Amino acid sequence: MDGEEKLTEIISESFLKGKIVGIIDGDFSTFTYIPALGSLKKPLEEGRYVWVVSYEPLQSLFRDFRRAGVDYERHLGRNLYILDVFGSMKHIDPELEGVFILPGYLDDRVFILKYRALIKDLLSKVSPEDVIVVGYLESGMCRLFDNPIRAQKLLWNLREEYKSKVKTAGIITYIKPECPELEEFIYLYSDYVFEGLIENGLRRIIMTKGGGG
Repeated sequence: MDGEEKLTEIISESFLKGKIVGIIDGDFSTFTYIPALGSLKKPLEEGRYVWVVSYEPLQSLFRDFRRAGVDYERHLGRNLYILDVFGSMKHIDPELEGVFILPGYLDDRVFILKYRALIKDLLSKVSPEDVIVVGYLESGMCRLFDNPIRAQKLLWNLREEYKSKVKTAGIITYIKPECPELEEFIYLYSDYVFEGLIENGLRRIIMTKGGGG
């Protein structure tokens, strides 16, 4: 079994077990997060709820969904919801069904307070039995927040708070050189970690945490 097959197998298992899989790309050309996004296709088609928190421009997320073979347009607003953090911080509202921005002034702490209110409201309307939470390129935190380490800690406190209310599995995607200070948090919070790297011009995907790997 090669690295990508192992990655997709572990992600599928994590969706059933409520585990977190961290994806670390060693540089900007490995794109290990693309097959990870592709693993969302089946649960979306099965009607499971997916919540994506995007730290990059929305069109980048949509492009990568297309590259991964995910028909996001079919599910958006039905069982796929997106928090556009980039749009929230830059005050860009795409005005798309199923895509949320946080309005008004935002800093690290205000962002979390408004995020908590949004999640509470959405859960009251949707009432899912379980949800898959995807952090799309959380390395973008280093460009959006003054203190990305504090923002990451606050974010994970919020995730832990809602794990008691709804069964949660998740994927974290992250490009290491863009925000190296967050790497230890990816390892800390993930049950499994896969790293993508380039060796002799070829991409390798190796498991570096979980499964005895």
